[in-house]
Amino acid sequence: MRREPNIQIFFYSPSEVGEAPCITSAGFQFLLLDTASQLWYFTLQYLKTAQSRGMDLVEILSFLFQLSFSTLGRDYSVEGMSESLLTFLQHLREFGLVFQRKRKSRRYYPTRLAITLAAGVTVNAASGSASSSLGATPGTGDTGFIVVETNYRVYAYTNSELQIALVALFSEMLYRFPNLVVAQVTRESVQQAISNGITAQQIIHFLRTRAHPVMLKQMPVLPPTITDQIRLWELEKDRLQFSEGVLYNQFLSQADFEVLRDRAQGLGVLVWQNPAHRVMVVTPHGHGEVKRFWKRQKSHT
Repeated sequence: MRREPNIQIFFYSPSEVGEAPCITSAGFQFLLLDTASQLWYFTLQYLKTAQSRGMDLVEILSFLFQLSFSTLGRDYSVEGMSESLLTFLQHLREFGLVFQRKRKSRRYYPTRLAITLAAGVTVNAASGSASSSLGATPGTGDTGFIVVETNYRVYAYTNSELQIALVALFSEMLYRFPNLVVAQVTRESVQQAISNGITAQQIIHFLRTRAHPVMLKQMPVLPPTITDQIRLWELEKDRLQFSEGVLYNQFLSQADFEVLRDRAQGLGVLVWQNPAHRVMVVTPHGHGEVKRFWKRQKSHT
């Protein structure tokens, strides 16, 4: 079976036969998006490939926006729809944007996700959080469920295995009770998440958009000590920057070192130097030119 491009973005197949596909950095980032952003991602990817599959892009865009202004709970007829639109309708059914009792049903019901689709994602300037215009998780019927304390404890009031797994992406699970899990945000758990391709801002966004109603009453929603520390833990991973280079040493005199160093600086390929020890590093791209210059210089002396 052909693997869809979106699936390839989120997963890659390991080299060893028999191993399960592994989630990619893009997959981790997608999981932490709010529902509205995830929905728009799939919708936009679908629209990009619509014409290549022989579909009328204008027609399906028009239907998509009509759908977003329909009435929740009301049924609509498929009479008069083209074959292209009927195919599109089945894909929307798979996305969860419409409900049909059976695949061949002549009536369909727009879901709450479809109706909130046109609202998109808005940014609350006061809290700095991004969410859908109708809530953190539109269409799920759930309010926020996460409480974050200044001692780095996270309380998630949920039974959802998916939501619990998402919290575990950047925290250490401590206790699990009916309707509640308790986790601890630690330096190690955050840096492990960052190693998987998740950013500090995405972790903070996840916590904000799923904050419990009790937390939404305070400003800012999340304790600044928590958000600041998560960002600092991310910065720890970025303290060192690695650059490839070619090492030059064992110069016979300081003059030889300075001649070659000045040439490398003039070419803009000098990465690092230590005049006291007569050591310098140039970029791999500039190595050939520096080497040729040094050979010419030696032949004239």
